[in-house]
Amino acid sequence: MKVPVIVLSGFLGSGKTTLLLSLLNECTARGLKPGVLMNELGKKDVDGYILQEQTGANVEKLLDGCICCGRKEDLPRSFAALLTRRPDIIFIELTGVANPEEIAAEIKEGALNARIALHYTVCVLDAENTLEYASRLASDKAMVRTLRGQMAAADLIVVNRSDLVPHETLWRIEKTARKANAQAEIVFTHYSRINSAPLFAGIPRKEAVDGSGPKLRRAAEGGALRVSTAERPERPISVPRGTGPNGPVAEPSYSQVAAVTLTFPERKQASVIAREQLESFFREWSGQLLRAKGHVQLGEREPVQLVQFAGDRTTWETSRYPGQPYVVFIGLNLDEKRLTERWTSLFA
Repeated sequence: MKVPVIVLSGFLGSGKTTLLLSLLNECTARGLKPGVLMNELGKKDVDGYILQEQTGANVEKLLDGCICCGRKEDLPRSFAALLTRRPDIIFIELTGVANPEEIAAEIKEGALNARIALHYTVCVLDAENTLEYASRLASDKAMVRTLRGQMAAADLIVVNRSDLVPHETLWRIEKTARKANAQAEIVFTHYSRINSAPLFAGIPRKEAVDGSGPKLRRAAEGGALRVSTAERPERPISVPRGTGPNGPVAEPSYSQVAAVTLTFPERKQASVIAREQLESFFREWSGQLLRAKGHVQLGEREPVQLVQFAGDRTTWETSRYPGQPYVVFIGLNLDEKRLTERWTSLFA
């Protein structure tokens, strides 16, 4: 029996990791052993550590690039590594600039297609920023094409943070999504909360090892949001192709988006930063900055904080990250030299 694969796509900061956390909890309720492939555009792992810290999941990580283009040759090896752990289900959380149609093609046509099968594709949209990003990224034609591809490839489109925008905005987002995909289910939610039962349709349950399965199952399936379990029609894969020296090649999924990893000074007494200082630094680059995330030290005796920036919103939560603090910046046409120099000056 092939291992089912669920692909989570969506632009930077839309809420994919939050959704994945809830799906991993649902796996526990169903007694399923999950495998997770996490792709990060930056050189430092943030989201994979969050999953390991909160769920204890074994995560296969692909860092410093996008697995639909620059790191695509590593995808079969990552799948093979996950399969050695004998998972009941595999989740792939794509970086926000990845085209899921490329991943679908690899699953259906790649060397491991006899062992894995594409089960479901979910696209998460950020209701606060989806329409704005469409205009901000207009100069990056490849990225615009990728954002459309993320919606087009989805069986389910989750409009997250829908409680934070007016109904007219939600109507415009739904209209945009329908232009890209007339067949997908669309749900509106916040904190990426959905009724996940349809995503697990056809995957046999197993007994939860802690005995809490039946209770958790009732809670998970009692959500207010419903997704149709009707048979989903098979859609043809449409992958943009260019021509290389050895024949057709996948076109890049973006051209102007880049990731820069900013590290803190190694001397502990010099590696702290004030919360207001970091938030001000984010605003300083707001014209280019799309996403920032990392683990920071706000004081010598204070716990490490996980900081995340998306849109114009910064969130903080306590983390047990044991390594040297860092922040990953992802933005449009970032000048790495100038950004690094300005960052270093904060600790001078």
